[in-house]
Amino acid sequence: MARAPKEKKKNRRQRFGFQDFPISRNFGPYLVVKDVGSQKADITIGQLVAMVPSARRELRKRLSTLKVPKVPTPLNAIAAEHKCDPIIDVQCNGSVLRGVLVDGGAGVNVMTIPAMRYLGLKIDRPASVTLKMANKRVVRPEGIISNVVITIMRVSTIMDFHVVLEEDGAYPMILGRPWLTKSHARNY
Repeated sequence: MARAPKEKKKNRRQRFGFQDFPISRNFGPYLVVKDVGSQKADITIGQLVAMVPSARRELRKRLSTLKVPKVPTPLNAIAAEHKCDPIIDVQCNGSVLRGVLVDGGAGVNVMTIPAMRYLGLKIDRPASVTLKMANKRVVRPEGIISNVVITIMRVSTIMDFHVVLEEDGAYPMILGRPWLTKSHARNY
């Protein structure tokens, strides 16, 4: 017995659009890009730089082109003219400290206790290191003074200093490699 072929039912779904609903007639088309563009980003610069390599490259490029004030040529000229370390005057806390040694061999910046008192500074924290002086003597600093603003030839830098006891013939302050690096002085 042969069956009669079934009629295929065509089930067509009716498609609806926004215009078919009465509430959507009062509004214009929804633009996703416009909506996302108007949202406030809840991300920090650090997070953005960490996630997007192109932003990291751009930031690094822009920061590397910043102009850093260089030590005026007279200080470099002093070092080149004399075959020894230059002795200069330093301005700090509104006072001028004379006879400061610039020493490219010193690993830290050093200040004596009388110079600290003269400039009106106080020790911020204890020192956990020992210093080997030029005369091969090992000295334990009294402490460290942080964030001291010093000005030399109109160039200001913020430095940390190790405070030591004064000896006969000692310089009131020694500016070492940390200052030379931070002030971008030419190596001599």
